[in-house]
Amino acid sequence: MAKFVYDKPTKADIAFLAKHMRAEDRRELVGAVGPNIKGEVERCVRNSAKCWVCRYDDVVLAAFGVIETNPLQKHGIIWMLSTRYTAQHKVYAGKWTRKGIAALLRDWEYLYNYVDAGNEETIAWLKWLGAKVYPAKPYGIYGLPYHLFEFTRRE
Repeated sequence: MAKFVYDKPTKADIAFLAKHMRAEDRRELVGAVGPNIKGEVERCVRNSAKCWVCRYDDVVLAAFGVIETNPLQKHGIIWMLSTRYTAQHKVYAGKWTRKGIAALLRDWEYLYNYVDAGNEETIAWLKWLGAKVYPAKPYGIYGLPYHLFEFTRRE
């Protein structure tokens, strides 16, 4: 029986994610930090205070987590990188990412990151999740247009 599993990412998960990453996520990473995709996935996993991988039938759909930037104020960089297989489970992904954001905001007061201005599908999804998305500004090693987005705890 097929099922979704959340777990700590393994080296094999990281390699699979880097090899099968969605084109939009790959473009976004390269524009922000350069072409070392596997190295960036490893960095995100290594530096995260909390991090998971989601698998469906042992196929990696996505990895996500929070890199804590200010433990006193509970601020962090939220990130999610998906494989091309995630699109086959959009309803599930939408439902659980919304619940996941709410759960993370119990531990962090402020979560943020940047999204490529050309990644319209992700920007719409972030807004649906409740993120505030700011106008695009130059960001990353190439100074390409990216939107800052943020989630804040609502008490």
